[in-house]
Amino acid sequence: MQVSWWSLEGLLPAMLCVTTAGLVLAAMGRIAISRPGLLLVVFFFFFAFAWRLLSVLYIDVLGPIYSEQLEREIGPGLAVLPVAASHGLVIAALLFSFRPQRLRALSDKSVIRLSALLKPGNWNLTDLAFCVAGLFVLALWVELLVRGHVPLFAGLERFDYARLYGGLLHQLLLEWGPMLAFQLGVLLSLPALHGKPLDRRFGALFAALMLYLFVVGHRFSSFYLYVSFFMIPMGAVLLGRQFTGQISLPKLLRSIWLPALGFVILVGLALIYSYVVVRGSEVGAVETKLVQRILVQQGEMWWMTYERVFLRNDWDGGLAVFKLFVAPFNPNRNSTMQFLMEMGLPLERAHFILQQGSAYTGGWPEVLFELGGPVEGFCLVAISAILFSEFMFLLTRCLVEERYVTCVFLTPILYAISIFLVSGMVNSFIQLTFIIKIAAVVFAYVLEDRWRRSLIAGAASVRDRPIVRDQKELQYE
Repeated sequence: MQVSWWSLEGLLPAMLCVTTAGLVLAAMGRIAISRPGLLLVVFFFFFAFAWRLLSVLYIDVLGPIYSEQLEREIGPGLAVLPVAASHGLVIAALLFSFRPQRLRALSDKSVIRLSALLKPGNWNLTDLAFCVAGLFVLALWVELLVRGHVPLFAGLERFDYARLYGGLLHQLLLEWGPMLAFQLGVLLSLPALHGKPLDRRFGALFAALMLYLFVVGHRFSSFYLYVSFFMIPMGAVLLGRQFTGQISLPKLLRSIWLPALGFVILVGLALIYSYVVVRGSEVGAVETKLVQRILVQQGEMWWMTYERVFLRNDWDGGLAVFKLFVAPFNPNRNSTMQFLMEMGLPLERAHFILQQGSAYTGGWPEVLFELGGPVEGFCLVAISAILFSEFMFLLTRCLVEERYVTCVFLTPILYAISIFLVSGMVNSFIQLTFIIKIAAVVFAYVLEDRWRRSLIAGAASVRDRPIVRDQKELQYE
């Protein structure tokens, strides 16, 4: 018998779900107001958390809801409680890692920046970086036009264009694009560390990159990923300057509100064009697809894990380890979503979808509860939250202290951790390439730290050296 949410039996669980989700969203809102720099640093994660939380809440409160991808009804229930608790652990870890005492150590009075130690030379590193990045973006556009298949005009999906017509530079962008966006954000924000205006040249390059993604058929997910990585350095600058009062969120917003408005319009046009022109959907079908995409698909895989692990106590950590790390369906892709799809769908249907290059949304914290169950899963969530928050603080500190060599090597690690905390991808952590990246980061950090120490010691010795005046000058006195 179906229980309506407005009945007494359904009202109390619905109120509990709404209250729990509201507390987590309020905590995010509080951080956005009181620590806007931290919001920019973790915007990629907070946006994904809030979206999934609202999706699971929609399924819990208004269920049963039919899921087109799962081909079954899901909800109602209390699935929002454990996922909200998981998000709460991440927020608590971030607040601890970015506590005021640590942030004060990043202020101008406490930190020694690299630019203050180096003598000005005849060439500028940012000019060189602008030339290199500008040539790459220009070459992307040239490659697109030379190949003659423009998805915006040909009605091609981005996957079809990448598979059939995409050139070498396009493939490089798909693999390294978010990391390029992060470096552009670093170069854009660099002058703001010294109280100077943002370097808008790199903002223009980023805008050209976003326009390219629009032309080749990308939609919301790509824009959201690139913009989130682009904003991280600006958040680090805000955190490093917040105790000086020389830079604030309102001041930053006044300088970027026009590009932000253009970005919103671009994303809206991309969504409309994709559903109406490329896929040829009617208005009613578009509305149904958007409801599924926004309110159902973000939370459906978590609801399947909640039903299996928390309601039926049906989980097998050994099987999860085997399917995640030993024998995934496709070891070159995210094994977490492959495993979850195999558990939630008929095996033939899951494999067919995966063979088409598609995958469903979700993965974290599902993978941790599939590994540890309803109790140990929370321990795994807490460990991942602590490691994530400490890594984000390390990245912020390196940005504020202008440890740019270390930042370059940290960027691939940032991407892997970001994908894990949103889509639950864990098989990348056992790859030899990831271990090499970790070793390279440690090596770069140690070398750069020794170099900084030598520069600091040299500057201190020059400052403390007594001034020996010329003997002839003394005679005139």
